[in-house]
Amino acid sequence: MIRIQDNTIRDGMQQSNVRKSLFIKKEVLKQINKLNINSVEVGMCTTIEDEFNIHQFRDILSPEKELVVLTRLNEKEIKKIVKLKIHNLVVKILLPISDLHIKEKLNFSNKYYIQKIKDCLDILKKDKKGVDICFEDATRTSREKLKEYMEIISKYQVRTVTFADTVGCSTPLEYGDIFNYFVKKYSNIIFSAHCHNDLGLATANTLAAILNGAKQIETTFLGIGERAGNAPIEEIITILTKKQIESTEFTLPDVYKTSINISKILDFQISENKPIIGENIFKHEPGIHQDGTKKI
Repeated sequence: MIRIQDNTIRDGMQQSNVRKSLFIKKEVLKQINKLNINSVEVGMCTTIEDEFNIHQFRDILSPEKELVVLTRLNEKEIKKIVKLKIHNLVVKILLPISDLHIKEKLNFSNKYYIQKIKDCLDILKKDKKGVDICFEDATRTSREKLKEYMEIISKYQVRTVTFADTVGCSTPLEYGDIFNYFVKKYSNIIFSAHCHNDLGLATANTLAAILNGAKQIETTFLGIGERAGNAPIEEIITILTKKQIESTEFTLPDVYKTSINISKILDFQISENKPIIGENIFKHEPGIHQDGTKKI
């Protein structure tokens, strides 16, 4: 069964034209909580306000749902999360992994970066909280570099590894191949798909990951997110259900209803021809199609 991690109130609400106050996030979270989603990524914990918000999010979520807090590779931030007295908390470390990110964005040497990773994982080694790793920009990273870093983190109690198509540049063949290789090599780790839609392939890439062994997917309702958005949960669940590819704990009417409710909360206009939930998906203009529909 595929695990679902919802990213709507964190990654999704980075979209520029949606409402994103704390009140709105809580209302969206209440809708998400009605579904059998395994975990929800709620944001980072860098300020007192963040801590306050995280406690409120935990109060909304059912106890069995994991609350995932994202953190940079920063010992101070990680220690702050570890101190949180929150039930079913998962720490998710964001690891930029491409040369572009490590050398140009972070200005780190490979040796220094590896030691920093080990230092941060050593902190979490002493704690009983779940630990996830998200490889940022994994799809613009060489296979050799991915292998090197996977070997390092596999020595720790890492539960889930996400290969993020951060700039939405991958194709299903390329993305699926990453999972095909590492799923076979590390059978004790859950591999997760996180896809952006810059090339219109977020759904296809997520499906390719599942077909190649991914056991978790990270999605947003309505596919909202920065730039062209993220993989839409309503599309993925419908494909998995209708094509009987993988089982989920969702019913299609519930996913549809939740999508519509969230769009109203966010004051987000759904395109009429949006797959699965658009108003026009059952409308036919040509007479030949109308005639056929009447006969079915």
